[in-house]
Amino acid sequence: MLKYLEKTGEIKFERIFSQRLGFLLLKDFAENVSETACPQIKFYEAIKEYEKMETAEERLNKAREIYDHHIMVEMLAHSHNYSKDSLQYVQRNLMRNNVPPDLFQPYVTEICEQLKGDVFQKFLESDKFTRFCQWKNLELNMQLSMNDFSVHRIIGRGGFGEVYGCRKADTGKMYAMKCLDKKRIKMKQGETLALNERIMLSLVSTGQDCPFIVCMTYAFQSPDKLCFILDLMNGGDLHYHLSQHGVFTESEMLFYAAEVILGLEHMHNRSVVYRDLKPANILLDENGHARISDLGLACDFSKKKPHASVGTHGYMAPEVLAKGVAYDSSADWFSYGCMLYKLLKGHSPFRQYKQKVGNKVDKITMTQDMDMLDMGFSLECRDLLERLLKREVPERLGCGGRGPLEVKEHPFFAGIDWQTVYLRRMPPPLIPPRGEVNAADAFDIGNFDDDEVKGVKLYEADNELYKNFNITISERWQNEIADTIFEVVNQDADKAEAKKKAKQKAKLNVDEKDSDVIVHGYIKKLGGPFTSAWQTRYGKLYPSRLELYPESLSGKPELLFMDQVEDVASELQSVKGENSIVIKLKEGFKESKVILTNQDEISLNEWHTSLRTAHRVSYELLQRMGRKAIKIYGVNHDPMLNDNERPASVTRAFLNRTASVDSGL
Repeated sequence: MLKYLEKTGEIKFERIFSQRLGFLLLKDFAENVSETACPQIKFYEAIKEYEKMETAEERLNKAREIYDHHIMVEMLAHSHNYSKDSLQYVQRNLMRNNVPPDLFQPYVTEICEQLKGDVFQKFLESDKFTRFCQWKNLELNMQLSMNDFSVHRIIGRGGFGEVYGCRKADTGKMYAMKCLDKKRIKMKQGETLALNERIMLSLVSTGQDCPFIVCMTYAFQSPDKLCFILDLMNGGDLHYHLSQHGVFTESEMLFYAAEVILGLEHMHNRSVVYRDLKPANILLDENGHARISDLGLACDFSKKKPHASVGTHGYMAPEVLAKGVAYDSSADWFSYGCMLYKLLKGHSPFRQYKQKVGNKVDKITMTQDMDMLDMGFSLECRDLLERLLKREVPERLGCGGRGPLEVKEHPFFAGIDWQTVYLRRMPPPLIPPRGEVNAADAFDIGNFDDDEVKGVKLYEADNELYKNFNITISERWQNEIADTIFEVVNQDADKAEAKKKAKQKAKLNVDEKDSDVIVHGYIKKLGGPFTSAWQTRYGKLYPSRLELYPESLSGKPELLFMDQVEDVASELQSVKGENSIVIKLKEGFKESKVILTNQDEISLNEWHTSLRTAHRVSYELLQRMGRKAIKIYGVNHDPMLNDNERPASVTRAFLNRTASVDSGL
C-alpha cells in the first residue's frame, strides 16, 4: 500500500493534511508524540471554527479569543514563530473590528509550512502514518454488496428501479439506496442514462461537499442491479408538501429559492447543467432544508454543449425545446423561474391549474412572454420571475456572464446573508413531521411488473458496460468513518498493535531503509496435496530471489531464485476463482509453476509489477555481464547460452553477488 500511495503522489503533506482521516491522525500524533506540533494544530482548528461563524459579531468574539489564546500568549512567552506581516495584518483588522472569514488566512499558510517540515517527516515514520495507510487500504479495496446494508422500506420509484431507506452495517449510518434493474435498463435502452447518472453524481459529490445536492457516497453493482448509495432525505419533496401544505408565501418561497441557488451554483461551477429542476426533485431533510435530487438528466457541458430536448414539460427552457440548439446552464435558470412560480401559484406558469401538459404548453413556452402584472406578486418577486422567464437567453437573469451572482444580487434576495444560507442556519418555513415517512404510502408507490422483463437476458457484453461503475467517494467515506467508528477502531487497534509490536519486530526484522528487499507482506500460494489449496505465506522479494515464509514466520523459507524463472505472466490470470500471478519455472524443476494471489487488489498488483521487474532486471543483468562472471568465478561459460544451458550454481552465485547492484537499479 505504501508503494502504491507513493506512486500516486499521496504521500505529501498537502494531500494527507487535506483528508479528514489524515488530519485526525496527524492531530493524534501531535498530541501524543510530538508536543511541539500541538499548539499549531490547536491554532489551526480554532481558525477553522472561526471561518464557520455565521455573523460578524460571532466572528469578532472568536477572533479576539484566538488572538488572546494563540497569538498574544505566545508573544509574551517569546515563542511566537510567525511573521510580523501576519501579526500586523490581524492586528490592523481587529482594531477596526473588521473580521472577514479569511482574516487568519496568512496564519493558516504559515502553520502548514511549519507542519510540513520536521513534524511531517516524523509523522511518516510513526505508527500513526501506518494507521493512515491501513485506512487508505480499506478505502481503496472496498468491494460493497447488498450484504453490507440492511434495507428498509421503499420510499420511491422511477423508470428503472426503486429507492429504499437503508443502514450501512459496519458504521450504522443511514442512507438512501437507489437500485436500477439491469434488465429494465436493457429493455428500455437506458444504459447511457444510467452511466451518465453515475458520472454526474461523482462530479458533484467529489471535492468540497455541497449541502444542497443529494450526493453519492458509493456506487456498486450486483449481477442484476446497479446501486447508488445517496444522502437520505426523509422530509419528502416540495411537490408532496405543495399538495399537503398548499401554495407557499413569498417569504416561505424565498427560503427554498436561496438554498436551490447554492445547489445550482455548485453544479454550474463544475460545468454541469441539471435540466430537470421542478418541485418534485427538491427533497427536504428532517430539519426542512432543501437539496436537489436525481441527476439522471444532468449533463457535462465543459467540452461540448448539449442540444437534446430533455426535461419535464412546463419547466423546459425555449432553447431546450428548440431542435438542434445548443445550450448550457442558461436552461436551469429558466426552469428555476418555473419552479418558483409553481411554489407560489400551484401550477406551471405556462399552463392553467390542472391543465394537461403537452405540446400546447411547449408552444406557449417558446412563443409567449409571461404577463405577471395582476398576479398579486410584490414588485421584487414579479421582477425576479419575469427576468428568469425571459425567452431570449442574453436577457435572462443568471445568463449575463456572472451566473449565480446575478441572481443572488437581485433585490428579491436583499438582506440575505449567503454565508448563513450555506451553513444552513436560515430557519426553514416548514419542518417535516418527525417519525413519519413524508412520502407516498408503499402501496401507492407500487411495484414493477416482473413479467415485463421476463424475456430479457443479460450477457457478458451487457455487464462489460458497467465494469467501471463501482466507486467510493473518498471524502464522503472518510467523513462517515470519522463521524462513527474511527475513534473506537483506533483505540482497539492501538491496544492490539502494542501487544504484537515487539513480537513482530523480532520476527520480521525488515527495515526497508537498510535492506534490499523490494516488497514484503502476506500473500497466498497455491499448494498442498495436488496443488489444490491456497496457503498463506509471508513473502519477501529481493532482486535475486523470492522468500516465502510460513504464516507463523517460524522455520526456513521456500526459496525461488530469479534464474529458475522462465517467465512471469504479463497479465493476472484467474485460478480457482482468484486473480493470480502465474510464475512459469524452467524445465528440470519439481514444479512447473508457482501461483500467488492476494485479496488486496492493490497489493496483488504491486507484487505482480515487482516480480516482473525483478525477473526482467536479473535477466538483462546476466546477459550484459555474463562475460564478467566468467572472469570472477573462473567457469567456462558462454553468455550467449540460453538459461537451460547455463549452470544454475553460477547464475545464483552471480545474482547473490550483484544483489546490491540490482537494488540500485
